[in-house]
Amino acid sequence: MGAWLSNQRDGEAIAIDGKTLRGAHTPDGKAVHLMAAFLHKEGSVIAQNQIDSKSNEITALKPLLEPLDIQGKVVTMDVMHTQVATTQYLKEDKHADYVLIVKGNQPGLLQDIQALDDEDFSP
Repeated sequence: MGAWLSNQRDGEAIAIDGKTLRGAHTPDGKAVHLMAAFLHKEGSVIAQNQIDSKSNEITALKPLLEPLDIQGKVVTMDVMHTQVATTQYLKEDKHADYVLIVKGNQPGLLQDIQALDDEDFSP
């Protein structure tokens, strides 16, 4: 998948990932959680936000991507972001493509994908 992504369009596939910082805490004692967008090919961070302790990565996605011009780019994210609202935002608002993971948390979608023939999937 990584080789395929690096050959797409201009090679600027963007990964979105969140991490909790070990040993770092906010003034109220909660762990610091950051979400970043970085280029697959270069491994460089192009945007990063701290996620509010009363929020989560799903709601933090739009504020992270809003200032970025990602039109025509491929965005990859983990299974948490396999949401209809996320895909609509990427396609309709940001005009970007995406590669998302589907697991048992989306059983109907997983079953539909498993029923596809190999030739129906372009990569």
